[in-house]
Amino acid sequence: MARSIPLVRVNVIFPFISYLDRLDIPKQQILQAARIPVSTLNNPENLVPLALVCQFIESVACYTGKETLGIEVGLNTSLEQLGAFGRLIRHSFTLYELLKTAEKLVPLYCSGDNLRICYQEDKAWLYYYTFRSDNYFSQHEIHYLMIHCLNSIRLVADRDWQPSEIHLMSREGRFWNNIQLFSNTHFLFNHPKVAISFPKTYLNRPIHYCSGYDRFNQRQDINILQLTSPALEFPAAIQQVLKFLLPQGYPVIELVAEIAGMNVRSFQRRLAENGLSYSRLVEKVRFDEAISNLQDPEMKINEIALELGYRDPANFTRAFKRWTGISPQDFREQQCNG
Repeated sequence: MARSIPLVRVNVIFPFISYLDRLDIPKQQILQAARIPVSTLNNPENLVPLALVCQFIESVACYTGKETLGIEVGLNTSLEQLGAFGRLIRHSFTLYELLKTAEKLVPLYCSGDNLRICYQEDKAWLYYYTFRSDNYFSQHEIHYLMIHCLNSIRLVADRDWQPSEIHLMSREGRFWNNIQLFSNTHFLFNHPKVAISFPKTYLNRPIHYCSGYDRFNQRQDINILQLTSPALEFPAAIQQVLKFLLPQGYPVIELVAEIAGMNVRSFQRRLAENGLSYSRLVEKVRFDEAISNLQDPEMKINEIALELGYRDPANFTRAFKRWTGISPQDFREQQCNG
């Protein structure tokens, strides 16, 4: 049983959105099928359950018929497109600094994932450890992840360099033989982690980048990642999942259990082990978000109600009175008056 629930930044799917746009394929339908609201895309640092991201990527592959989807999208994606995380690692001085920075930041980008550098004589290995159950596994997402690792090395690699060996968690596919980039690469499939070998001397090579990224930008991006990091403990991770789902309406327990990779009974038992009930946890998330949103004078009460999954604002008002003894409007006025 997973200790927590994998959550990832929504910007991870932006390149797939762009891919659909280039093909003039409507993205709303595919996003809706994966239960990812379009509004989530408004903030690139929003957290999304990895299970739904994998469903979305698999749906794009199925819709387009592309068996090399993750590879193609990855090769056309720069690190900077991965939000604050991508900007921070891209503006490293050397490949060594990039990978060591990524070691620290990967868990803030996708919970449960880790990156390591290992050495073997004159070779170095980039190991990417990630937990993927049957509930959240997409071979296209694994290929996409591997290409991002490869793109990091290619920032300093020789023009004609190819990795001598790559390990993948996905199954073998004939298409690898037709990709020129990997014509001399040995693949090991169904492996427990993603791994790429490269010359150890690459680690000390400088990375060239534009100088418009200063210490202020760096500190800002670090703060973004730290303040919005995915939770590592089960109860907190469930709250982040609920926060993501609430704008779509009341999140039924069956869906949340599915995202957690459990049946409903096991999910309820896991909550009980932490002294929680599902309905009370939903109430807590709604209350916390209500208090937070009411601090924003520009946000209307009706909008807050919808954000919290209430289709009828009157139900939100009744719930808020039950929590605090006063209406949302009265609470807001009290806060304004100090």
